[in-house]
Amino acid sequence: MKKIALKQGVIAVALTLASSHVVLAQDTDAAGKPLEKVLVTGSNLKRIDTETATPVQILKHEDIVRLGVNSVKEALETLTASTGSLSDIGGSNSFAGGASAVSLRNLGKQSTLVLLNSRRVAPYALADYNEVFTNLDSLPLDAIERIEVLRNGGSAIYGSDAVAGVINIITRSDYQGVQVRAGYDQSVAHEQFNTKTASITAGVGDFSTDKYNVLANLEVFKRGEVMWRDVVDHINPTYGQKFSAVAPGSGLMFGNRGAPSTFSYPGNLIGQGAVPGCTTLNAAGLCVYDRFSRFEAVPQADRVNALLSGKLNLGGGTESFSEVLFSHTKTTYTNAFGTYGSTSPDTIWGNPSTGQGKDFTYQYLPSTNPLNHSGQDIEFRYRWADAPAYRETSSDQYRVLTGLKGQWSTFDWESAVGVMGSKTKDRTYGSLSDSGFIKEVGDYTKVDPNTGSVLDPNFFNHGYKIGQKNSADVLNTLFPAQGYDGKITQYFADAKLSGEVGKIGDRAIGLAVGMELRHEKFQITPTDNLLSGDIVGYGVSSADASRTTEAAFTEINLPLTSTLEAVGAARIDKFPGFKTHASPKVSARWEVTPTLLFRGTLESGFRAPNLTESAQSTKFAFDNGVVDPKRCDQAQALSNDLQAQAKALPASDPNKALLLARADTVQGRECAAGVASIVRNNPNLKPETTHSGTIGFVIEPIKGTSISLDYWNIQRKDEIGLKSTDDLLAAEADQAPGVINRLPLSADKTFTAAEQAKYGVTAGPLASTSGEFLNVSRTKTSGLDLSANSRIPTRFGRLDLSANATYLLDLKNFSSTLNGFGDNLAGRYGYSRVSANVGASMQTGNFSNSLRVTYQSKTSLNTDYFDTTYTMAGCSAKKWSADDCQVKAYERLDYNVNYTGIKDLTLSMFIRNVTNRRPPVDLRAFNASGGGVIPQDTSDVSGRAVRLTAEYKFR
Repeated sequence: MKKIALKQGVIAVALTLASSHVVLAQDTDAAGKPLEKVLVTGSNLKRIDTETATPVQILKHEDIVRLGVNSVKEALETLTASTGSLSDIGGSNSFAGGASAVSLRNLGKQSTLVLLNSRRVAPYALADYNEVFTNLDSLPLDAIERIEVLRNGGSAIYGSDAVAGVINIITRSDYQGVQVRAGYDQSVAHEQFNTKTASITAGVGDFSTDKYNVLANLEVFKRGEVMWRDVVDHINPTYGQKFSAVAPGSGLMFGNRGAPSTFSYPGNLIGQGAVPGCTTLNAAGLCVYDRFSRFEAVPQADRVNALLSGKLNLGGGTESFSEVLFSHTKTTYTNAFGTYGSTSPDTIWGNPSTGQGKDFTYQYLPSTNPLNHSGQDIEFRYRWADAPAYRETSSDQYRVLTGLKGQWSTFDWESAVGVMGSKTKDRTYGSLSDSGFIKEVGDYTKVDPNTGSVLDPNFFNHGYKIGQKNSADVLNTLFPAQGYDGKITQYFADAKLSGEVGKIGDRAIGLAVGMELRHEKFQITPTDNLLSGDIVGYGVSSADASRTTEAAFTEINLPLTSTLEAVGAARIDKFPGFKTHASPKVSARWEVTPTLLFRGTLESGFRAPNLTESAQSTKFAFDNGVVDPKRCDQAQALSNDLQAQAKALPASDPNKALLLARADTVQGRECAAGVASIVRNNPNLKPETTHSGTIGFVIEPIKGTSISLDYWNIQRKDEIGLKSTDDLLAAEADQAPGVINRLPLSADKTFTAAEQAKYGVTAGPLASTSGEFLNVSRTKTSGLDLSANSRIPTRFGRLDLSANATYLLDLKNFSSTLNGFGDNLAGRYGYSRVSANVGASMQTGNFSNSLRVTYQSKTSLNTDYFDTTYTMAGCSAKKWSADDCQVKAYERLDYNVNYTGIKDLTLSMFIRNVTNRRPPVDLRAFNASGGGVIPQDTSDVSGRAVRLTAEYKFR
């Protein structure tokens, strides 16, 4: 009988590019024992030959160790197919803070399925607006045996949310002994950047002789907080040098990044001076505040992950298995203190219970306030430095399952039942309460219609006292806790059967069939003050729904010839409220010669709407910067007239400042409006569907060297999303009643009745838009995955070389405005064309050394067709050079060394960024996200880092 396997090097390249050891596909091992058949992610058929038609990349335990990572999230970020996604480090402004996710192929975190031991884990208990995802921070790192990455769609095998790919995390099996590990990771330049990890892994029982094995793993993770004040002076000098002398009117927002703020405590009365009690004055006699003292670079994180698993041989070819997974994660974000300023733009938000917008108007300090000695209303700048200002997110996640597997005739069978869930408590402190402000500060809504002055003579002189010690009751009223409680629970049962059902010649036909049953319940409950719209500037997200889903799947392997194999698979999923959906897949592998393999796949996939999109849920958020086409031109005309009136007044006239302030307010309300956006679930949604394919080859040009190249193409349609507010307003007359909501003209705060008549204002102010999730978009993307490895024997030891690269050919999003696809985003901001890494490792005696270079190609600063701000023309208008209008290419060198010269002890040192290379300057992030104050990539200041690890094994 002819061998069914390729040579070792050919098999290896499709499995891993990090020098993994690969088992030869042969009938027996060196000792003559039969080799165990294994399952590879992307198939339900067991096989000896692990090289399949579907591209699968594997990171083994030793590969992960060499990467010097501290978490599963960091490990997955090293994949070239991995694209940016949510991280708990940057999650302070996310609906789903305190969690991390992964995204493959730029298709989003809920299109990548994460499995643990080939079964799902519970999603995070808070949706990121409408996206439901797996929290990687809840998964153990040190218990991992390998990570298998299916780099194309997997819906035909795994179902909904496997559109972009599947990541299967496999934990250790049949482990014996006790291992303890401790690691410490710290920046060389700044000790504040540090992470501590510790774990213990214990296994008892040799399954082959004792008939049982139990594995226990406990892992602790602790990351320290870093504030920008401690490191801001060490940011790339380019940020300061390039914009230290910006021409007035150039449009740049950078300014002096070290300048203190005049929004301070105990505050400033502009024109009069600092509020008494200030300890830090600038040259102009104004009280100033060091804003960097509350700008957080990295939040504190504390995690505990635990895994307990076991298996027992029941005899007769039957085995029982059980698993318990538990994690507790806690992330604490330090927030900046809020500010109050009469020159600040109004804060727009709304009341979710009524659907009406709300407008927080910053007022001047009235002349009646005891601190105001000017005899007139005066501009007031203040910072709530006595408020609590932090966010704390804690989450518990679990999975408990048990099952049986065995053999029946020529078939393998397996079945399991279990329950899994997640519970998250998210609380933010320091946000301003609308009702609390009115009670403790004053009623800002009651103003003189002629002058705009606040009518409350005790404004800022009620319960809250400026610059004085305020009681806990007053502060709790003014800054109450607000946030969410999330809970998700899933019960599941599954079963599958696989084995030989016939032959083609002497070649076995493999067949697998199976089913899954899952019941899930999802609740996101906001605090009452969010539901009532009492927290200034905050939206709300809620959900309360459940459903039961069923699925059946089958897969068949047809060895058409001794060198040509075809595989067909199909899965049928039934979600309540949706038609039964079938996802087919076909693939083939052709071994042209023992050193050349061609392979390809075609698949149709889908993602069913999640419970926040199709079942009972509500999102209440805000669109800022909206131009009202029915009121903006009129507001601009009024603003121009107000500015002309102010210009005609002498500088000493107090009405001059009031007129100018109103001019800004008028324009801002109608030409950069904040509009409440109410979005509800849509039970009539269709699933998102995809068509994907791969074609490629694996070749071994010389012994010990192998190369693979795969082309992939994914097209997704009926994407679930929202119509933009701008699109709705552009066709307001065509919208159904209730989609666009306006207040009556009598409630107009921008125009008086006389001004309405003068400027032709016939439409009331925008209050809100109301809509539902729709199948409104499409995406298409394609690219190439290149992999290579080589094993070269030398006099010093075997040299292992590896390489990975992903080349993004195109990425296009559909535009309803264009009624077609937008620009190709490959090479645009956030979408590097090339992501690559090259590694080399060698074992020499008791030392193992490895080097790894990672690379990201340059990108322009602009995004799609609508982005004119950061095109070359837009950059030129800002007086930016062509060099400034891009994020340059970046490469980083890492080094790892292991020492095993002491019995049972392994010492490791990993140096990240050996050359201490800064990431490229990103002016878009600095200008927009960073406010011209701080870069957004903390590696700009963390620089070179060292991770020391000690591992001891008890025999």
